[in-house]
Amino acid sequence: MNEETQEFIIIGENGQEQTCRVVFTFDAEEKSYVLFSLIDEKGHEIPGDISAMTFDYDDNSGDMTNLQPVETEAEWEMINEVVLTLLDEFQEEPQLITVTNEDGTDQVCEVIHTFASEQFGKSYVLYVAVSDEPMEERDIFAAQYVPGPDGTIEDLLPIETDAEWEFVEDILNDL
Repeated sequence: MNEETQEFIIIGENGQEQTCRVVFTFDAEEKSYVLFSLIDEKGHEIPGDISAMTFDYDDNSGDMTNLQPVETEAEWEMINEVVLTLLDEFQEEPQLITVTNEDGTDQVCEVIHTFASEQFGKSYVLYVAVSDEPMEERDIFAAQYVPGPDGTIEDLLPIETDAEWEFVEDILNDL
């Protein structure tokens, strides 16, 4: 394992090497687990591709050795529980923005995702109106935005072209 970037390589079912980046490790039920994301050939994490394996610590070097697949459904359930607990503990306060509706009224909204496009040279935001409804029942809105010096959303602008809408929809579908 590369300690600086916390990456390691596994051999896939097709016999090809796959670079993986450590998300975090933890010990449970007398085993050590590593949660990791897959890395593409450009060195970027592949969105939504996170998995887990068991491993042993090399007492001399501290490296991960003997990486093995997770064996049982009970282990996967336990891993899921650990991840959900960590997400709850580390979840940031939602970023709120005020959006002026077409009728001139202000609506407080929660940012659910921001991203940039090199192709269009713009930044985009996905957001929902703040409400008591479950997130999956709320309408998701999108806009391009002007980022401030600290990355905050300075100003919202409409998405201008069909190609941009397709790009934004692809990002939304990957979330």
